[in-house]
Amino acid sequence: MTNCNLCESKEYSIVYSGVIRDGVFGTESQNKYKVVKCNGCGLVRLLNNQLTIDYYQSDEYRNSYNETSEVSDYVQMHDNEQPPRLQKISASKFRDKVVLDYGCGGGSFLDLVYGLSNRTIGIEPFKGYHNSLIKRGHQVFSSAKNALNDYRGKVDIIVSFGVLEHVEYPTQYLKDAFKLLKTGGVMYLETNNLDDIIMKLDTTACNKFFFRTAHLWYFDRKTLKKISKLSGFSNIKISFRQNFDLSNTMMWLRDKKPSGNGKIGFLDKKVNDCWISFLESKGLADLVCIEMKKK
Repeated sequence: MTNCNLCESKEYSIVYSGVIRDGVFGTESQNKYKVVKCNGCGLVRLLNNQLTIDYYQSDEYRNSYNETSEVSDYVQMHDNEQPPRLQKISASKFRDKVVLDYGCGGGSFLDLVYGLSNRTIGIEPFKGYHNSLIKRGHQVFSSAKNALNDYRGKVDIIVSFGVLEHVEYPTQYLKDAFKLLKTGGVMYLETNNLDDIIMKLDTTACNKFFFRTAHLWYFDRKTLKKISKLSGFSNIKISFRQNFDLSNTMMWLRDKKPSGNGKIGFLDKKVNDCWISFLESKGLADLVCIEMKKK
């Protein structure tokens, strides 16, 4: 595919050319890839991806990026990621609502809001998670097309965490979400932020980590807002969320690799809270978030 998904332009400039991440940290692609920026709208994408969509729905993909395809391992790995997401949105907004997680994976977020919500629904292409999701009380569909048969215009809230960058056609993904929402319904979405502070400070080393075979698209606040408007949404609010503390940034600059949080003892909570608040206020956090409505 050479056309931009957002504006259909065929003209682009090269942002990066070389090997990229192909699984867990430290695993690099055997072939070189080009990451390009659309000259028309600024959307950044992986040019001529060499992998298929079927691969992203396979055990092989999950074993490559998560080192497991077992749903029990998935929830153990991702449960702790969910409370900050719920806190940012506010738990009260889910009370007695029909909630759909678009690309729910093993269902960690759905489990968290299950007791609050009227109904919890997941769209998940990987069928290896379906039986477990159903047993835990969630309704599950393998695609938006299937979900639309039952829930067109009936969903109160849609959440999407770390999915938009993976899908083949992000505009269609959002248009399908728009169709699923009832009038006045809200979608909350998170995706990796192209303006991440690490990308500003250490582009050379970070490129091979940030760009990866599993991510076909890379968004900043401008392109995320553009694609949301194009898909029909309004009342669009952009914000940011930072997962990692100051020590992770400092260790990255020293070692050229991520370390996780809490690796420098003298950087206390007060310092890290200020750092995180600064990054989120300046749009330099690792996640760009959007809240948008269907009028």
